[in-house]
Amino acid sequence: MQDIKLVILESPYAGEVHANVAYARRCLKDCALRNESAQASHLLLTQVLNDNDPGERSLGIALGLAWRRAADYSVFYTDRGWSRGMLDALESALDENRPISIRSLDGEVQLPCGGDLPPSVHAAIDVLRPSNA
Repeated sequence: MQDIKLVILESPYAGEVHANVAYARRCLKDCALRNESAQASHLLLTQVLNDNDPGERSLGIALGLAWRRAADYSVFYTDRGWSRGMLDALESALDENRPISIRSLDGEVQLPCGGDLPPSVHAAIDVLRPSNA
């Protein structure tokens, strides 16, 4: 049996929702081709919870964050930039010393702007592409 990793997928959602959802689906496929089972709460939970309702949005965020206990690492896809939620997730992962991977599907990985980034962020850049992508 293949070694399948459990990962949390981080990509933008708000703003250009339709384009961001299409991008996140491509990211899910990329994870699958890397033998990763990805939890993408921003895709799943926004189908049943109202992201514009502060209470439901908070609940969705809490439900997504609960997956950190099971995940091997978080993967950040950066072709469409860094959303506030992605930056919060990165900060949380760094504070808790959880493993991360930073990827791009179509070009160079974009790093978050502002402040000095710890060496662990630069070390997390993943430039390998799955062979079937």
